[in-house]
Amino acid sequence: MRLLITGSSGFIGRYLAAHAVSLGHEVVSTYLSESELSAPDLPKGSVRWEQLDMQRRDEVDRIVRDFRPEGVFHLAAQAYAKKAWADPADTFRTNVLGTIYLYEALKDVVPRSSTLLASSGASYGVPAELPIREDIPLNATNPYGVSKACQDMLSLQYALNFDLRIVRARLFGTTGPGKTGDALNDFARQVATIERTGRTGEIRVGNLETLRDISDIRDVIRAMWLIFEKGDPRTPVNVGAGRSYSIRWIAEELVKLSRVPIKLVPDPALFRPTDEADNRADTTRLKSLGYTSQFPLERTLSDALEFWRLHPPT
Repeated sequence: MRLLITGSSGFIGRYLAAHAVSLGHEVVSTYLSESELSAPDLPKGSVRWEQLDMQRRDEVDRIVRDFRPEGVFHLAAQAYAKKAWADPADTFRTNVLGTIYLYEALKDVVPRSSTLLASSGASYGVPAELPIREDIPLNATNPYGVSKACQDMLSLQYALNFDLRIVRARLFGTTGPGKTGDALNDFARQVATIERTGRTGEIRVGNLETLRDISDIRDVIRAMWLIFEKGDPRTPVNVGAGRSYSIRWIAEELVKLSRVPIKLVPDPALFRPTDEADNRADTTRLKSLGYTSQFPLERTLSDALEFWRLHPPT
């Protein structure tokens, strides 16, 4: 199958591209800036890389027209909540307008292709009850979550109005070796950095009391592939662990794995304007597709720390 993976230079996309190639698919992966191609785990030889700015409709049209994909994984997004607070307009241009440009191109060029949208558990906002089911209203509480909710609803609209097969995977916390910008890997990278000094150190931390549904990237890739193959455009599917972990537990577990003594120090500058207390997903639909988790978070913590020990930040 000819697969187009937008935003493939990102954390999830790198793992997904490698997985797709291992299954024998022809893969075109997109990236935004040249610096993204320096990731140590970037699949190269068997993947065709194309630069793409989702805010440029002509570029989106070109890559769909030239490659004519039979399948699409739409991952390209401005995915950092902090940046979305600072510049919500840019986040919406990439996440919302970019998605419209992609679906318009697919509608005109390859209407029989299949697409998976990497939606987000952030779309739900603060739920009235836990676990979070797919049928509750989307009630995002930050600019990033609102942009992902828009992507999600656009996907349903294009599926219903233009008969495009677009399935929605609502991803909750996804982490693993090599990710940047999430709490688990931020802690792991700092632990590895302190270890290299051979001395006692400190890690500045934000709100440690929040609870997050977090899954290993290697499980998430399998879940996304199941949804791509078996999903129904009318019914989104949560991708999560189905349980919550406190950020405090994650930080303390990594400190326990450290080879030197480390102290956690609160830093008010790291607190967000709003922060959902818990976001545990109901994973009943995902399990009905045949999904089972294979990577406990304890394994993820150990693997992430080992990654940063072997790949010091430059």
